[in-house]
Amino acid sequence: MSTTTDKTNIYLMGYMGCGKSHVGQQLAKFSHRQHLDTDKLIEKKAKMTIPQIFEQKGEKEFRAVEKEIVHQVALLQNHIISLGGGAVMDPENWETISNSGRTITLSYPPEIIMSRLSKKENRPLLNGTQDQTRLNRIKTMLEQRQPYYQRADLVLHFNQVISVDDIAKMLLTYCGV
Repeated sequence: MSTTTDKTNIYLMGYMGCGKSHVGQQLAKFSHRQHLDTDKLIEKKAKMTIPQIFEQKGEKEFRAVEKEIVHQVALLQNHIISLGGGAVMDPENWETISNSGRTITLSYPPEIIMSRLSKKENRPLLNGTQDQTRLNRIKTMLEQRQPYYQRADLVLHFNQVISVDDIAKMLLTYCGV
């Protein structure tokens, strides 16, 4: 169900480690808009970190809070919103997002993602993995999520690391903000 007909929000989506939060912050700065990160809003609402939510309450509870947050931010206008990597897999979330803003996927090959996440141990869906096992897990999750990411209004796939500023400038031009 659509929460608004005014599609002024810009949603950044994609797999973890693709730079949604950093690009969102920079795009918001360039466009003089407010940036929101749904993962940070989830942590604030739950009063615990995402790894703690997964550990203590499970992924199902995380997704329920995520859905609530997605519906709340969709009611806003003129915001840059960085979504958690799995948010768009929920059909209701997708409808809410796509009806309230433009959607942009940021994407990198699995090997670059793995490199970008190499120092990050707080990723619940990758816990207990390393080296080839971690790369295989990233590939599997990307394959599962790719059809959802491809539905975006704009899909940017980079085969090399691009600076946050350069991506934000591309998006500024694309979005006309």
